[in-house]
Amino acid sequence: MDQADNTLPGTEAAPITPWQRLMTGHGFLPELHRLYDARFMLELEMLVGPKADAGNLRAGVEAAARAYIRERRRMRKRKPGAMEYRRLSALSDKLEAVSVELARVQDSPNCSGKLADALETQARSSNPSAAGIANLIEGAFGPGDPVGHIAAFVELLHKATAETVALGEHDTPSSYYEADLDRWSRRPKKTESQPIAALTRAFRPYWERNAMRPFNAGRYDPATKQNKATAVDAIHLIGQKLDPDLTRARVVTVMRVI
Repeated sequence: MDQADNTLPGTEAAPITPWQRLMTGHGFLPELHRLYDARFMLELEMLVGPKADAGNLRAGVEAAARAYIRERRRMRKRKPGAMEYRRLSALSDKLEAVSVELARVQDSPNCSGKLADALETQARSSNPSAAGIANLIEGAFGPGDPVGHIAAFVELLHKATAETVALGEHDTPSSYYEADLDRWSRRPKKTESQPIAALTRAFRPYWERNAMRPFNAGRYDPATKQNKATAVDAIHLIGQKLDPDLTRARVVTVMRVI
């Protein structure tokens, strides 16, 4: 891979970590399978022990990686802005109007068919994200009613945005903002341990189904000057694929409190 493919847009040769590539790329599962290849899975199975089920462990690794990326996404949040309510409520109103118009289009086989044909044409030259979503709809539901499936997704977006701006009986946009600020001020401080903690919690049930050893941080071994625990080794193995700078000591610290 050349240097240009391994840098963030707008930066000078800033290296992209695997978790950043998973967060911003257009091929999550292929990249995930490249990171956690057959050789990796064999190493993980050997750590877990003779009861290891390869398929279940792979599902656990994927669940762990998704939890890690989701926590990284949450960590990107910033101090609430005064315009957030206005922006989200405006989006909610527009999505509601789009849902109504899509329902009208669906009522007309001609309109729906024309729009479906145009969607297939546009998807071929669209940006990777849009084309990927169109391909997912085609692959999961077939070509019969793409407009209907898109309408259902737009309705989901509308419900999500409406939920973000839902006001109580005595709330106002101003009180919404003040409550946001209050929650922000009381939030736990961000730490680099949060993503690995999320990964650890997500993988724990898979470990407990497959391993014969306990899921804990183990005990300190003076000979190696490390905590001796196979579960720590497994979490470190998974986590380092996402963040090569992850230390085993951080994993131990996380597992002591989980």
